[in-house]
Amino acid sequence: MLEAAGEERTAMNTMLTNPDVLADYVNDFFGPQGPYPTETAAETQSRQQHEARAQFEAEIQSQEQNTQVPPNFQRPEMDMPTPGRQANQANDFWGGLSNLMDSRPEDAWKFLSQAPQGALQTKMLVQDT
Repeated sequence: MLEAAGEERTAMNTMLTNPDVLADYVNDFFGPQGPYPTETAAETQSRQQHEARAQFEAEIQSQEQNTQVPPNFQRPEMDMPTPGRQANQANDFWGGLSNLMDSRPEDAWKFLSQAPQGALQTKMLVQDT
């Protein structure tokens, strides 16, 4: 073991004191076959183009998400009547039943039991079988 350590020390001493051996070692270490290869000019250019494209896409996406549509290009907002609803909300029994059926259908029987006089006679109820 001491002989192996001595050989390693001699090799390191030679490499560190001889500039040609050191240059060869560094070129191999950072060369294309080494553990830490350096980029060529073409690889650097390709990487920079890819990074620039990714940055540009991120900027476009952030602009699209953060930009509000100008008022003259926005869609108009209008109160649209719901089919089957009456304008007078106080007398809108069937509209209230429709809302209840959308939110809590299990309580519909309670709402129907409070129906005003004649409301069920004027409405045709259909059941699918």
